[in-house]
Amino acid sequence: MNDATLRHGLQLAAAVVLSYLASDALHMPESFWAVMSALIVMRPTTGSTLGAGWDRVRGTLAGTGLGLAGVWLQHHIGVGSTAATLGTVALLALGSAWIASMRSAPIAALIVLSSGGIAGHPALEVAGLRVVEMAIGVSTGLAISMLGLASRTQARFDAACASVLRRIAADVQRDLGPAPLTPEEKQAAAGAARLALRDLAVMAVGADREAKLWRRLRRRAQDGAEDCARTAQFVARIAHDAALFARLAESAPLARDDAAWTALGQAAGRALESSAESLEAGAPPDLAALRRFAPASPSSPIPWIAPAARLLMQDLTGLARLRLQAATASSAGAEVRIR
Repeated sequence: MNDATLRHGLQLAAAVVLSYLASDALHMPESFWAVMSALIVMRPTTGSTLGAGWDRVRGTLAGTGLGLAGVWLQHHIGVGSTAATLGTVALLALGSAWIASMRSAPIAALIVLSSGGIAGHPALEVAGLRVVEMAIGVSTGLAISMLGLASRTQARFDAACASVLRRIAADVQRDLGPAPLTPEEKQAAAGAARLALRDLAVMAVGADREAKLWRRLRRRAQDGAEDCARTAQFVARIAHDAALFARLAESAPLARDDAAWTALGQAAGRALESSAESLEAGAPPDLAALRRFAPASPSSPIPWIAPAARLLMQDLTGLARLRLQAATASSAGAEVRIR
């Protein structure tokens, strides 16, 4: 279990306990609805929780409104309970297909519409109490996330980027090795790479949202907004650049066991690993070995591979420059040193 997983687990446990205690302190008759709402809202990072919480609030408001309308129809017009519940939830489920933030609306409506009688409380009052309990859960989840707002989100994101770059380095060295993968192995590796890039993009959105809120709380300028999203885009481009080597190798006149392919794999792998180290430690990346393959001249080990090598170098340099600009107080005139 890594630190991020442990931290998220502790946050979930705290959300469960605190949402229940808060609901119980307010003498809510069904405190576990607050617990459920808190669990739905909580995400691994503060930024993602804030996004989920806002979506949850909007969805809850819509679901609650229609749920209360359904309860009113049941008790004042005589609409059947099953018909009102199924009709309302189905309508909201249909709408959530077009509006992603409405995905929690059917759940909220179902919670309200399924409210039965509680001794001493009429049905409409029970529905209203459930609305309050859901609000307690959402508020508790957001409050716990805010406690971790000053955590090292940027460092965790940089570590995730470095991990993806090292995965790409291992893939390109394997793809340019003497023993090519089977089609099934290639498909599995490509699927794992896509999943890693998707997770990185999701983490970037949360990290940028958290950084933006932190700057607002500290009344700082919003320079560098969406740096993590741009970094994730660079990493995705680098993954495509590295994959191009394998595509070219499959149609190349050189044998797969030629020493030039091995040298290219080692050079690209070293450049990627050096860029990963640069993200973690701030040192300039070492692209010297890969630079040998960039010139389209007879002296290059594989002349016709030069455009692909230049693309990879360009994106690795762009990534290093972006991270340098994000780390400096002013990005104007910032230069990155490439070895």
